Amino acid sequence: MPTSSPFDMFVNERVLYVKLRGVWTPEITKTALLQVQRHMLPLCNQPWAAYVDMLDWIMPSIEAMNGFAQIYQWCIEHNQTHEATICKFSMQRQIVQNASDYNQDTQIYTSSPAEAVTWLNNHGFSASVPGFTRNHVALVPSD
Repeated sequence: MPTSSPFDMFVNERVLYVKLRGVWTPEITKTALLQVQRHMLPLCNQPWAAYVDMLDWIMPSIEAMNGFAQIYQWCIEHNQTHEATICKFSMQRQIVQNASDYNQDTQIYTSSPAEAVTWLNNHGFSASVPGFTRNHVALVPSD
């Protein structure tokens, strides 16, 4: 049985799209940080945003919490100004809040990929629901 990757990541129009899966270990957080750096260093001379899909993510292991926070710290230090976090558990939100310095003006937490995209677009970014999230869109009740 094939094992899915702990994350998918790509950049389009100053938006870093990330899909997280499973439980993250210290090794996964190190790899994820290197990938964020590889994708965003060429673009960090201007503000950028992240679309973070946590619908299939559990959390980092206790040992990986520091590495997870380092990813957020690097992003903040390298001009990430906004984040739309798609999550289904309050613990996911709490983990991100503890790891980042974002506030309600610079971050939204939602269970709706469409709401995340609308929020990013309303804050000056050009975002769309990525393919790795589209299969979840129908599962989110509309308002």
